[in-house]
Amino acid sequence: MNVFLTTLLQAVLVAAVPVCAAFIGKGLKALANYLGVKSESATAKRFLEAVADAVSTAVTYTSQTYVDALKKSGEFTEENQREALKMAIAEAKSLLTAETKVFLEEYYGKLDDYLEGLIEAEVRNQKMGVVTLSAS
Repeated sequence: MNVFLTTLLQAVLVAAVPVCAAFIGKGLKALANYLGVKSESATAKRFLEAVADAVSTAVTYTSQTYVDALKKSGEFTEENQREALKMAIAEAKSLLTAETKVFLEEYYGKLDDYLEGLIEAEVRNQKMGVVTLSAS
């Protein structure tokens, strides 16, 4: 009877080990994917916070150094608005790291177009006294 139980136990183990190994392998792969996504999310969050800070700073800087003076003198034309936008884009780009720029272009397309939308939103928010873009 002992020989029968030993043989049966060996047969069960031989069949169960590959199945368990497959489940463990899938579990480890799922864990690695989860950690990769979590890491990617943390990286994305870091880059998006950096761009939000850069845009907020660029809009404030452009407003203080260029727009406010033109508004006081009554010379803030549509052409000057376009120039202010270009200045804000250039300032925001100068505040971003190369790594952040690569990330933004990879995930959001042309950097200038992406920044333009954020800058226009930030200008509107600053006019209304709402601060939503800059990271806390």
